[in-house]
Amino acid sequence: MIRLLKIELNKILSYKTFWVLTGLFVFSLSFVLTVSQIIINKIVSTASLQSPIPLPRVSLFIFPKIWSNLTYIGGYFNIFLAIIVISLISNEFSYKTLRQNIIHGMSRKEFLLSKLYLITLISLATTMLLFLVGLILGLIHSKSPDLSDIFNTKLQFFIGYFVEVFTYLIFAFFISFSVKKAGLAIITLLFYTMMEQIIVWWKVSSDFVMFMPMKAFGRLVHFPKIPLPEIDGSGIKFQDYVSITDTGIAVAYAAILIVLIYVIMKKRDL
Repeated sequence: MIRLLKIELNKILSYKTFWVLTGLFVFSLSFVLTVSQIIINKIVSTASLQSPIPLPRVSLFIFPKIWSNLTYIGGYFNIFLAIIVISLISNEFSYKTLRQNIIHGMSRKEFLLSKLYLITLISLATTMLLFLVGLILGLIHSKSPDLSDIFNTKLQFFIGYFVEVFTYLIFAFFISFSVKKAGLAIITLLFYTMMEQIIVWWKVSSDFVMFMPMKAFGRLVHFPKIPLPEIDGSGIKFQDYVSITDTGIAVAYAAILIVLIYVIMKKRDL
């Protein structure tokens, strides 16, 4: 495993696009987190003017609710990670490094494993980054938190977030490996995501929607209970925990996609 990871890291550490997209991911996430709190404060201030009594200030970043809020917001930026994976996979075909690796003794199974290790590493690194950001924000916004507030059952949302990122990147891996071209793969991913959303807008049965790939990945962390009383009773289904069923569906999709990638790899002339 270490040998295969070293090979992958040697490829990406000198890849400028990787650093640009990583920077965009971190910057965009930081910007949205900042703006989100400003919007919340504005809503509360406006509501206070119309209320007979002042409403207390609320924050997205108070322990332990920060964990569910943060992982929910972070999920919207997975597209940057997907583009990174798509670019890396497409480069294997554009620069014929996949063929060279096979010629020099790397088996197809090892190639697949090297990409899976890399995707796992990216997913873990992103999860850890989000946890550290949450820890800092939580300590800033929470008044005298104790360990039970920080290391709460809400931390399970990071397990859901990790599985969400990992399975989504496996989907990106499958698309990029199937079409080979980075531009076409990104367009395919965005188009498929849009088509799924259109199907959801048609009010298809939720029993069917939950088995659609994008929804299966996104349901892991879908809508935390944001501390605004105005949205209670709005019909939004809040999330208090990560469902084992939803996790199982997402992992099953990832396993199927990995098998399909391996089958394509075995049959395709690389």
